[in-house]
Amino acid sequence: MHDSSWLISIGMVTMFAMFLSPTRAPAAAPRNAAPVLPPIAPLAAPPIAPPAGPPIAPPSTPPAGPPVAAPAPPVARSPAQLDALLARYDRGTPDERRTLGPEIDAAAAQRYAVFSRLYWYTDLDEAKQAARRLHRPILALRMLGDLRADLSCANSRLFRATLYANAEVSAFLRGKFVLYWSSEREVPKVTIDFGDGRKLVRTVTGNSAHYVLDAAGHVLDVLPGLYAPRVFQRELARSLALADRVRDLPDPERVNAVVAYHATAAADTDRAWQKAQGVPYAPGRQLLIGAGETESDLARAQRATMSKRVMEIPDLKKIGMVGPGELPEDDSAAWSAIGQQMWNIQRAPQRIPLPPQPGSPAIAPLVLDAASRTLVSWLHNAGPADQRATPAQLETMLGRLEQHIVADTAINQFRLRQAIHRQIVATRQLDFAALNAWIYGAVFATPSSDPWLGLRARTEFSGLPGDGVVVP
Repeated sequence: MHDSSWLISIGMVTMFAMFLSPTRAPAAAPRNAAPVLPPIAPLAAPPIAPPAGPPIAPPSTPPAGPPVAAPAPPVARSPAQLDALLARYDRGTPDERRTLGPEIDAAAAQRYAVFSRLYWYTDLDEAKQAARRLHRPILALRMLGDLRADLSCANSRLFRATLYANAEVSAFLRGKFVLYWSSEREVPKVTIDFGDGRKLVRTVTGNSAHYVLDAAGHVLDVLPGLYAPRVFQRELARSLALADRVRDLPDPERVNAVVAYHATAAADTDRAWQKAQGVPYAPGRQLLIGAGETESDLARAQRATMSKRVMEIPDLKKIGMVGPGELPEDDSAAWSAIGQQMWNIQRAPQRIPLPPQPGSPAIAPLVLDAASRTLVSWLHNAGPADQRATPAQLETMLGRLEQHIVADTAINQFRLRQAIHRQIVATRQLDFAALNAWIYGAVFATPSSDPWLGLRARTEFSGLPGDGVVVP
């Protein structure tokens, strides 16, 4: 799946605006504790009300001009250095925090690290040493571009906002893994110039995967693309159990155990898909299904008249007897309904009109926690004041984003990851470089042999000399 100049995701997730440096409250937060969100000045438009849970400060008014680029990483980075910077950040004034933000990003090797508080290695040998010392597996992010840059690939930007900023996921990653990221290649960028000074800068064609590696760098598991935080943590917990089982095994036994794990996972996924049969969904719906909605009068009437095939209730369907490969990837309503069924993701009971009407009740968060909900809203409104979304638009954006995340989770789990399970079983290939090359070529359809990433089709006419190609 590819993103475009207007839409970026591994499946269907909406493009975010450029990020700006956040600030944080003065509160000591060790790296093994849940991160603290920043108390920052409110937007010109009233912010959305946060969900129940820890108090969340409203989003800030972004500074004028483009976001500050992260500086080059210091010569000697370390988790202790990041801890010291975060401690200074927590004690600092708002101005001091703004100054420290880029330095923290450089120390962490991740943009917006004041939210995630995650330390990333960028050298695999150093990550392996840390993994051996701490007796932990490595969570290796493979991506396009640079995790420290605003314009990294689409998936990585979504990871930063919806996974790494999630309080539970962040604490889980800090306590269980050694984190490492590397770049597959530079991320392609496109600029749309409107001719009057206005421009849109986007990235195109960028997919990422999280690999679970043992301390020697052998692949144990792979999660391709974006997952909902709850499912991401659940699947990584299973990978952790596998890592514990194979840690001290000789190579032949380790390979056998990992292959058996993937064979079992593939069979379990096939069985889980059977639960999708009969799942109700409303085609074209752009929100997740609320608790009780499938038992509403509409659903009961639809079931009562199904045999008559009446036309009065055309907007409630059920997933038929199809395989994951037969369901269109762009049917986010169907895929998100499957994801809700598989992982028991339900909205708080309330009636949401289809489509939402003015004055509809607020959409309760289902996928994003309070931290990510605040961060995403803040990022979405980081542009000029006259371009910011209204509170109602923010609610709609959040509801649609959550649906897209659940849809992507289902697609990635039942199509992409299932292909990876079967490849590992068939080839017993656990070498990172070899498996990664196969994933980018066969699963993401962006092989390294294609320097244009599928963007320069020689069978289509553009009307431009040489298709508008410029080469060094």
